[in-house]
Amino acid sequence: MERIITLDPATTEIVAFLDGTSRIVGVSEDSDYPEEIKSRAKVTRKLVNVDNSLPSEVIDEIVRRHIKERKPLHEALWDKIYELDPDLIVGQGICEVCALPAISTLEMKENAFPKKFRISRMEVFNPSTFMDIPKETMKIAKVLGRERKAEELEDEFRESTEESQGLGRGTKTVVIEWIKPIHLIGKWVSDMVNLMGSIPLARPGGQGGVFDWEVIKEFNPDYLIISPCSFSVNRSLMEIEKITSLPGYSDLNAVKEDHVYVLEPLYARASQKTLEFLNALKEIYTSGEVDRRYGIRL
Repeated sequence: MERIITLDPATTEIVAFLDGTSRIVGVSEDSDYPEEIKSRAKVTRKLVNVDNSLPSEVIDEIVRRHIKERKPLHEALWDKIYELDPDLIVGQGICEVCALPAISTLEMKENAFPKKFRISRMEVFNPSTFMDIPKETMKIAKVLGRERKAEELEDEFRESTEESQGLGRGTKTVVIEWIKPIHLIGKWVSDMVNLMGSIPLARPGGQGGVFDWEVIKEFNPDYLIISPCSFSVNRSLMEIEKITSLPGYSDLNAVKEDHVYVLEPLYARASQKTLEFLNALKEIYTSGEVDRRYGIRL
């Protein structure tokens, strides 16, 4: 595999972790880590301009409308990909907002490619749980001949899991990934909460999604973590009153116990960097504080 293309930021980070960046010839328009990857050819583009300065409910409406109309938010620039002539294309199939339909629809069908284009190998990265991340990473590592690096990552994930077990025992946790309407995180984030002994409202490893505020109030979490996908802490704070002004907010156990946090969306890219979000949860459950690198206590 001499020429590699990654179609989203998470798989860019994973390939770079496993193999470095020398063989990566094309990346998504949002790939920004490692630093040197920013200069590589861009092989995707957004089909809708979602400005993060817009209110969260407006952004949500734009995204929902596109999905309802079966319009993708991103597309692969196949002409550019053909030009780069890759040996391997890697993308994710996790999030309906971020995933590229081209990965699942083209697959390996020969008639989907121009005759002049040799069929590249395509791998889809698709974790659901925390330990799925190193498991899915190993799939890519085997293609790249970098199994040892994936084994090291799996060991690190396993050790972190063992160290974290029981830290949140006897508590309930809500992790909000969008402010209005309120979306809760499922997938590997609710799985992490569950592995740490706390009870998540969103099903561990499940999809998460929109939750009514009354349901959250009735659940009455001991920890409330607000971490909107794609928003920095400062950006989230600009809209925090849309949550803190909701009826019954001050009656939540999390608020009474001063266990409300606004975190950077470190979970958003399912890669080795997901361990940083786990570290933030460790700090929250053990000391009640959180490092400024990860976020703030509200």
